[in-house]
Amino acid sequence: MAQDYHIDFDALNKVSNKHPTEWVFFSREKFISAIAKCNNSSTPGPNKIFWRHLNYIVKDKSCLEKIINIANACFELGH
Repeated sequence: MAQDYHIDFDALNKVSNKHPTEWVFFSREKFISAIAKCNNSSTPGPNKIFWRHLNYIVKDKSCLEKIINIANACFELGH
């Protein structure tokens, strides 16, 4: 049984502490590139948005800027 096994907690002391990586905010080019790589025929996620919808939406510069602002605001707020 598991309670009969010795646990070596010293192994945890050997793990180096790493600082969290800073998130790099989305740029217009990176966002368009990421969306373009996605499969347009895939099923939607919990938000019910298909990739083909995002591909269509980002063609409008105003919509693209708003989506990028929302995505970056989520990272700034930690969501």
